[in-house]
Amino acid sequence: MVYTDLHYFGCLSYYHVLAQHEHIVFDSNAAFSKMSFKNRMVIATAQGPLHLTIPIVGGRDQKTPMNEVRIAYDSPWKSQHFKAINVNYKRAPYFEYYVDSLKALFDNEYVYLNEFLIATQYWTKQQLKSKWLIETSIEHPNMNIETKWMDSIKPNNFQTAGKQFQYQQVFDESIGFIQNTCIIDALFAMGGKQTLAMIA
Repeated sequence: MVYTDLHYFGCLSYYHVLAQHEHIVFDSNAAFSKMSFKNRMVIATAQGPLHLTIPIVGGRDQKTPMNEVRIAYDSPWKSQHFKAINVNYKRAPYFEYYVDSLKALFDNEYVYLNEFLIATQYWTKQQLKSKWLIETSIEHPNMNIETKWMDSIKPNNFQTAGKQFQYQQVFDESIGFIQNTCIIDALFAMGGKQTLAMIA
């Protein structure tokens, strides 16, 4: 079992650790923290890594427990995020295979950040056809090394954190490979079966 924070379509090194376990427990009571992947993901673009951030009610400086953090809808972030994904991945080999179900995920309006993050985890699990068990908990079991390491993955160190991967990205030829982007980057490039085999 691994116990960790929820990430917004987490990076590949995050999913590499998840793939080593049959049972994944997400901490739904952890305090929200700025400069984390709790409400941010990184995609690859022709200009380099692009950080997409979900706005939250109360701003990023709060320490509210994750299960109480509400998503802010005073800006059209869902359409902006989906447009960024569409523009940058529409030429990826498996984009058409995943785009409809991904759009359906973004079309739902979730009140709480945790609800949306759990939905992204189930979506990712389905696309990878992985067998791990997902649950959330407000308990705090003893933290193991993997848990502490996964919680240390930050937007300012994600390209050097953990296991390194290599595959054909959309913009490889123009800007080179961008290490450790979000899981959907690999899904669009290789499909679920190859992505799971790579991160396992």
